[in-house]
Amino acid sequence: MTIASLDATSRPSVGHLLVRKEDEDEFVLGNPDTGRFVVVPEAGARLIELLAAGHTVAEVASILEEELGEPVDVVDFVEMLVEAGLLDEREAAGETPGEPAEEADDQAGRGKKKVKYWVVSKIPPWVVKPLFGKAAWTFYVGCLVATLVMFVADHSLLPSYEDAFVVTDIVLSLLITNVVVMGLAVVHEIWHAFAGAAAGVRSQLRLERRGIFTVLETDLSGLWALPPGKRYSPFLAGMAFDSVVLFVAVAPRFAWSRGWIDLDPTMVRFLAMLVLSQVGKLAFQTMAYLRTDMYLVMATATGCKNLHQVTRLSLKKRIRKLSPQEQAILRNADAKDLRVARWYRLLYVAGIVWMAWFVLNFVLPAAKVTLGWASGVMVGAPPLSFYWWEGILLVCFALVNLTAPLIIAVRNRLRARRAAA
Repeated sequence: MTIASLDATSRPSVGHLLVRKEDEDEFVLGNPDTGRFVVVPEAGARLIELLAAGHTVAEVASILEEELGEPVDVVDFVEMLVEAGLLDEREAAGETPGEPAEEADDQAGRGKKKVKYWVVSKIPPWVVKPLFGKAAWTFYVGCLVATLVMFVADHSLLPSYEDAFVVTDIVLSLLITNVVVMGLAVVHEIWHAFAGAAAGVRSQLRLERRGIFTVLETDLSGLWALPPGKRYSPFLAGMAFDSVVLFVAVAPRFAWSRGWIDLDPTMVRFLAMLVLSQVGKLAFQTMAYLRTDMYLVMATATGCKNLHQVTRLSLKKRIRKLSPQEQAILRNADAKDLRVARWYRLLYVAGIVWMAWFVLNFVLPAAKVTLGWASGVMVGAPPLSFYWWEGILLVCFALVNLTAPLIIAVRNRLRARRAAA
């Protein structure tokens, strides 16, 4: 792109951009307001430093040429910042930066939309910091360890797909299960946002797709402005919450199975449903190939920048020829990404196998029961009767769950096309 008002005399407004050293010769350059970050060489960080000091484009080019011994296209660099979403054209031309107008929908740049941060992101850090201190994390880990011990001691506590049905009425069971699961999913994401707020990072909640699953996702792009060590707590916060809920669901059933307490049968089944939900969520987060919470932890720990795409393309080229653009991505990939991808691809393939197993052992059996019951009711019940409408409702529910990931995939592809245009 070319910005008509940007020339040698311009003084781009870059003072609001964050510059942080990431590696020996790499720097993270980003705009915390829009959540957009890029990695630049040391020369790029020096360029921003000079612009922030008030130098014009021509002065910066002259200083850098003297320091580096070769010419630097400052105008092209500033235009790149605009394309990356770190600056808008007014800021590039030297106007005072205002409120962030737009941000990319995700790392692939799928369309643009107004920045809308949830109220939770405005919570002062001191309010939520106790939830993520040493004592809190000791509690979270303790809940997970205690739960694993109870699972080992009593295998009957392990979940089964049948646990999704709390009562004999399938429609009511699915209603209860889905309301509870969705409610816990929202709190899971809010816990990510709380941890982000504790670290001083704003957040945004959105609907996304991971493989065949429809998921809620907390956008914490601002974490990339923080040192790696400060990112782990927000990344793991959702799993910490899930571990507490899992412990709360397993402990009463463990005590009940040993006759220590008395529980109503419906409560036992409800707790079993919670166990199924939370085990599924925690297992899902370990599927790094879907860019889940554990993927972010692993990418941060290894210092990778584009591990998922590099791994996917390295596997894809074994099956069919890559496009010129894909070949260029692999050719220009960071050395760390290429090195880690050699073993990460094993986790990638294992994740695909796990998802297939989960579908065969949980999704399809549950769908078979649901659709079988619905079809039986619709055939046997009088048309327009209560049970007939229950069957219709179940079919609609199943269709929504099956088609939601496809709808989101189409939405993302359309946004990508609009962004490319």
